[in-house]
Order: sequence, then structure tokens, then C-alpha cells
Amino acid sequence: MGLFDFLLRKRKTVDVSDAYLSVVRAARSPDLYGDDRAPDSFDGRFDMMSVHVHLLLRRLRQEGVARDDIGQAVFDTFFADMDQSMREAGVGDLGVGKKIRKMAQAFYGRAAAYDEAIGKQSPAAINEQTQKALGQVLARNLYPEAPELSPGISAIASYLLQAESALAEKSLSDILAGNVFPKP
Repeated sequence: MGLFDFLLRKRKTVDVSDAYLSVVRAARSPDLYGDDRAPDSFDGRFDMMSVHVHLLLRRLRQEGVARDDIGQAVFDTFFADMDQSMREAGVGDLGVGKKIRKMAQAFYGRAAAYDEAIGKQSPAAINEQTQKALGQVLARNLYPEAPELSPGISAIASYLLQAESALAEKSLSDILAGNVFPKP
């Protein structure tokens, strides 16, 4: 590393903005929120964003790019968006860093739970047991005080598994172009 390396241009990274906007559109769909579905709150929206980002990263993992520039760019974009959202909500500058760290820990915990629920089987092999397991994880995350598997949470789990299956059919170029998630 040379003394003036900071003057060199950064490596060009892949533009994931269209893919991320597809995540945002899907995660903010009104069909996911309501009485027995995800709560329409910052935490509920974080959970819906987290599960959609996780599904995208799972798909990128299949392409072998989840841990390289593309996957990292998706992850970084997600947390930059969360940072911006908190600042817009009035969280002070000094508190944002701590909250982002907690959110990242929460994301990793949720990702591990989603992976355990969905498993490593192909999307074609997903069954009713998988849907129930994912629904239970969602219920625990969305309603930690009363994690009951409601019909609405089951519907979200079903949609997410359909999204996982649809993602399996997408090429990397389709994903980067924003053709990521079906309508809930």
C-alpha cells in the first residue's frame, strides 16, 4: 500500500439500486401489513425488509456472489437505508450507530432462523412443514410477546416461499435489473 493510494479511484462496484428498490417495493406492499399480519411500525417494516433482503442474499449465494461486491452492496444499501430512515424519524446522530449495530445483529439472528426454517432444499422441495416453520419464525419476530401463528402470518410465509421459488428462476442480470420479487 503506497502513501498516495487514497488518490486512486475506488474499484467500480456493481449497481444494486434496482434490485434493492424491488426489495423495498415488495417489503412495503400493503398486503403484508394489517391486523393479523406484520405490524405497520418501524419494527414490522424492518422485519419485512430483513426477510426480503435475506431471500435476495440467499439467491445471490446460489450464484456464488453473496459474499462478494454484489452481496455486500445489497447489505450496505439496506443498512444505509435503515440509517437514513432513523435519521428522518428523528433519532439523534449519536444514537444511530448503536441502533444500526443492534439492527445488524438482529438481521443476522433472523437470517440464521430463516435459513434454519427454509433449510437447504431446493425451492421445488418446499412443503407445508417448511411454510409452518417459516411462519413460526415470522410470528416470533413480528410478535415476540405473543408469537401465535395467525392466518395472516401463514399467508406471508406462503408468499415468501413463493418469492424464494420465483427468485430461483431469475438470472443474475434479471435480479440486478430489479426483476426480483413477485407482488405479494
